[in-house]
Amino acid sequence: MIDMHVSLSLAYGQHPRQQVDVMVPERLQGKVVIVLCHGGWWSQGRHQELRSLALFLNEQGFATINVGTRLLNDGARSGQDIIDDVKAGVAKALDEAAIHGASDHSVIFMGSGSGSLTALTTAMQLFNDERIRVRGFIGCGVTPTLEVWEGCSTTTSKILEQFSGHTRQLLNPMEMPADRLPPLFLIHGDSDNEVPARLAQRLHARAIEANEDSHLIVLTGIGHSFIEQPYERSGKNALERLMPFLHAHVNEPDSAELFLGHCSTPE
Repeated sequence: MIDMHVSLSLAYGQHPRQQVDVMVPERLQGKVVIVLCHGGWWSQGRHQELRSLALFLNEQGFATINVGTRLLNDGARSGQDIIDDVKAGVAKALDEAAIHGASDHSVIFMGSGSGSLTALTTAMQLFNDERIRVRGFIGCGVTPTLEVWEGCSTTTSKILEQFSGHTRQLLNPMEMPADRLPPLFLIHGDSDNEVPARLAQRLHARAIEANEDSHLIVLTGIGHSFIEQPYERSGKNALERLMPFLHAHVNEPDSAELFLGHCSTPE
């Protein structure tokens, strides 16, 4: 077992689900913190389901924040409430992570299933944020859109509509400006019966067309959920594939790069 600093289920709000785990290994590969968002179609699931993933990443030298949020019909009226929970939880958790040597402002978002939409939407909404800087996004079993796709179940269609609320354009990555996309690493299974791999391919193509950084891997024989079991074959295979991306993005940029990255180019 590695030496690490662990704070579990820190409250950042009044609702019982508004909790975060902060896990920082003693020996860090880089200061940027990986933020984990669980799946469950915003109607079930808990952040504790990704603790094994957090531990696996910690063993590789990466600091993690594992975010719990309110669910639809359990404190959240729409997806924006859930996104706001992630922002609040991350802000609190970064202060805790910084005490133990991790960054107090730089993050990579990582989501599983519908949690990937939560993570990506949050990342894109933080594009101009002065407090939290997004260095990348990893989507596993990527759900990148609120548009109903061919084969989408009636139940899932209703959940997507409820998540959209009255601010669809601010919650749907496929409708948000492409220049807000962080560097992407997308992993999908070709046997995913919930979300077809073509949705991940659409997001990848959109990023490439906009000259944004994106990588896509489709794993053979893998279904919708795999990253929750990082020590099993499918989860471990996926994580081995994304390690180069993490190593390339966990070091904070210098002040000059940060300045250039947030300045518009004069016309």
